[in-house]
Amino acid sequence: MIFTTDSKELQNALDKIQVKGKHLTTNGFSNSSIGSLFWAELKDNTLSIWNGDATFIVNITLEVNGEKDGNFIADAKELTPFLKSFTGEIKINVGDVVSVTQENKDANIPKVAIHSGFEAINRVRTLLSHVTYEANPQTMFSFNKKPFEGAFTLNMDKFKNTIKSCELAKTGVYKLNYDEGVSTFSSGNNTSSKYSENVTPVFNSGESATVEFSGPLYSFFDNDQLLNFYVKDEFPILIVANDRLLLKAPTVNG
Repeated sequence: MIFTTDSKELQNALDKIQVKGKHLTTNGFSNSSIGSLFWAELKDNTLSIWNGDATFIVNITLEVNGEKDGNFIADAKELTPFLKSFTGEIKINVGDVVSVTQENKDANIPKVAIHSGFEAINRVRTLLSHVTYEANPQTMFSFNKKPFEGAFTLNMDKFKNTIKSCELAKTGVYKLNYDEGVSTFSSGNNTSSKYSENVTPVFNSGESATVEFSGPLYSFFDNDQLLNFYVKDEFPILIVANDRLLLKAPTVNG
């Protein structure tokens, strides 16, 4: 597997693919991530990078200059520090190791044999292979043969600020209620800390839906992106941007 790409773009993708931030874990509501291992596949000039598990899947697509197709698993925590030593265009050559080269610079890291979430990743990438980014989301894509019922678009900055305010309730669980063209995000309850905010989408279509989720979903996206949300009652939430997508299972009974 061989391709050339911009070092900074790859760094950013490998950082985002970990979805760092405040997660609801067995240790409570604390800073964490979904892990630093990733699975990457090159087809022609498209590099598709995946991470996740049975409840949370993310994918970023980069346009690169491909020379030889293939796939590999590696650890972003090992590769990223080396990428910071490079500026501009770099060549990635994956053989027995993952090699990064540029003129008089050369760095290697070992490949990883197994990604614990690969079975889920492989299943989801097949089930979502028909999903594309739409400027105005009107197509109700399906997941596991069941269509989403509502769709709306939010500016990433607005989504981020709203969820960061919800994080102050410290429950780690967020309710999204999409109804009559308004998206309401909330966290907490009336007997403890609570925050709620109504957000008017840039665009909306479809039917009403309510779903609860957890995790700092906003940290996966870039600040200037428009995000298309696809929702259905008590169903996974799908968020699609121009170069990436996220699928998160609903949180049931908190």
